[in-house]
Amino acid sequence: MGTSTSNRGQNGNTPLVPSWLDDNDGEQQPEQPQPEQPQPVDPKRFSMPRSNFTRYVNRGGGGNLHRAVSNYVRHSLGGSKNATTRLGSARNGTIRLLSIFSSFAKSGVAETSRVYKFEDIIGKSASDVLLRIMDFVCPDGGSTDEGIARNSYIEALSTLPDWDNKPIEALTAPEFLAFAEIYMANVIEARLVNDIGNKLFALPKDVDRVESLQGQLKEYIKGAVSDAVSKLQIDIRSIDASQTKTIVDSIYRTAYDILSELEE
Repeated sequence: MGTSTSNRGQNGNTPLVPSWLDDNDGEQQPEQPQPEQPQPVDPKRFSMPRSNFTRYVNRGGGGNLHRAVSNYVRHSLGGSKNATTRLGSARNGTIRLLSIFSSFAKSGVAETSRVYKFEDIIGKSASDVLLRIMDFVCPDGGSTDEGIARNSYIEALSTLPDWDNKPIEALTAPEFLAFAEIYMANVIEARLVNDIGNKLFALPKDVDRVESLQGQLKEYIKGAVSDAVSKLQIDIRSIDASQTKTIVDSIYRTAYDILSELEE
């Protein structure tokens, strides 16, 4: 489910967006005034989506999933803007990933390898290259959101076994974008499970049932990300470096908006 850490979920007393996260890719600018103290939040804001997820699990699926995700985005996170900012390192990793993929699709592998100092990727398989750039996209670290970013990337890699024998130069723009979509969907899913509490999915004793429920959640979120990309008419070949952050935020926010609207 995107993170291996077992937990009961987030405490409702924690701020919607931690004070150390801002709109400058998570970096605090020393010359700027410190952000205001976070406003009080509803300590029970995770209760309703947790209840809906519990019903979803116990009943083997159904509309409770839609209601749980919608309420999670709107009430627990305070909307798509907060949800996007709250992604932290995973959001920044997506910016780096899309920047590299845009360069691959627009400028070619050789030029991209020179700019990003990845000279050893030329002629390698797509899988090897994506593994090679992982430390740049999502550096290893100890925080929860860094773990979410890295695990989401690894999980995305595991879904593309046919790229083991495909040269990186042979990948097309749609294929680069497809991988980015999978990664972003994994990020949203892992953040949700970490917030709500991944022990919920340990309730059923039937392993096949657990996998089915997790698969439904994954496909539901993946569909929202794909719809967001289509709605925004993203063409990875036309992304300018100065636009990457804005485009990434737009995709995440639109995906969260779609998830917040689908209650039934």
